[in-house]
Amino acid sequence: MDTNSIVSPVVADIMLWLMYIAMAVAIGVTLLSVINRLRLRTKDDEIINGVPQKRVARTVAVAFVACMAITYLAGSTTPVTTNGQLFADTFWLKATDMFIYTTVILIVGCFAGVVVSRFRS
Repeated sequence: MDTNSIVSPVVADIMLWLMYIAMAVAIGVTLLSVINRLRLRTKDDEIINGVPQKRVARTVAVAFVACMAITYLAGSTTPVTTNGQLFADTFWLKATDMFIYTTVILIVGCFAGVVVSRFRS
């Protein structure tokens, strides 16, 4: 087996560019959606079924940013060896841990929300 195909795949550049394009499209659609929602919001949208929507949205946004910051600070800076190459960039090591920890926290939070809402109804 050729070890070069593991270390540097032929389609790596194509996959990276497709990932960059997909990320740019996702960010663009998200920004357009937020702008459109803020533009079309009315006073009637503030309380839905007795729930203060604006306060809930603001709390979720602040909690998400706080979760990202806390998990970034809690991230490890231990160098990682992948495909025989040492990666020791502190920012990317902490950022990777941040995304992993935040994802796990959000999934657990979703399950907890489902359980709580199931027993409240």
